[in-house]
Amino acid sequence: MTGLSILVLSVLTAWGPFLLAQRQQAKVIPLPELESASLVRAEHGKIYIQDKKDIAVYSFDTGRYLKRIGHAGQGPGEFTFLGSFCLVGDQLIAADIGKTLIFSADGEYLGQVIPPSRIMRFPYLPVGHHFIGVPLERKEDGTELPLTLIVYDQDGKPVKRLLEVPDVLPPPPPRPGASLPSGKMKNLMVREYFDYLVYDKKIFVADSTKGLSISVFDEAGNLLYEIRHPVDRIKVTKEYQEKIINNLTEIFRQNNQPIFPDYFPAFVAMKIDGGKIYVVTSARKGNFNEVIVMDLSGRILERSFRFPKEIGYFVPNSFAQSFGVEQGTFVWVEYNEPAAQYELHIY
Repeated sequence: MTGLSILVLSVLTAWGPFLLAQRQQAKVIPLPELESASLVRAEHGKIYIQDKKDIAVYSFDTGRYLKRIGHAGQGPGEFTFLGSFCLVGDQLIAADIGKTLIFSADGEYLGQVIPPSRIMRFPYLPVGHHFIGVPLERKEDGTELPLTLIVYDQDGKPVKRLLEVPDVLPPPPPRPGASLPSGKMKNLMVREYFDYLVYDKKIFVADSTKGLSISVFDEAGNLLYEIRHPVDRIKVTKEYQEKIINNLTEIFRQNNQPIFPDYFPAFVAMKIDGGKIYVVTSARKGNFNEVIVMDLSGRILERSFRFPKEIGYFVPNSFAQSFGVEQGTFVWVEYNEPAAQYELHIY
């Protein structure tokens, strides 16, 4: 080996870890326009962030602020109370009280639909010529029926009841006039993950109660295939329990008894970007969470530890809505306390 080759090899050996760390640094962009950032979506070369009353749009390539979609009000294309939003193909679907607003990905208002139930516990999304959603259904005595994932026609009439949704959400607040329970309520601090996405006129349903499991249906609710992969079960440690308990508010402790399961869920988020499925599992190495990348059939393309955002296990579905994937890159928002403003992280 020549002297020059030895020198180059020595430099690469010494600087390799530093260069890798530099490549893994997140790009952080201040977002002074935001008041109360929550849900994040990334699609079409843009990043969509739910703010207090509307949706702010930024360039994925530069992080530059572009526009806002919708605003508070009672008229067409206006939000009474923006609950959540999703991107399905070239449409942006926003959930409001008793209605679902539809915009183009560029923000043009296209119309609205009325979901079959005033309260939908998960998004009401178009899929081909149908819709998919999870309504809040009650018996005649007012008690809730089990949550069910249902395919609807254009008029909001059920076409097919796909499956019962596992118990993954915190209990709802008591109805007005109902008596409050006495004593402390048991409150599960680590829950399983359930979610669904619409992509290419198909419904992808994630359910961690079955392990790493994704069921794929056509737009009419017919099961096409299932994706299953073995993953290591990650035990909920005493250290994690103590960390969560120490961070609870005094009011929460007074009214709730924290409960922890033996294991974390098999996975905590599912995203689809560019014809690939991105799954975040509960496995963690150093400061990074495991990411499994698959094609749409479920064949694993990549498996690595590369996502640094801390997982929220209290409601993994909410954690999954807090970030997006665009061009294989993760994007999310964090609040910078010293700077008193939100910041966009692109990693």
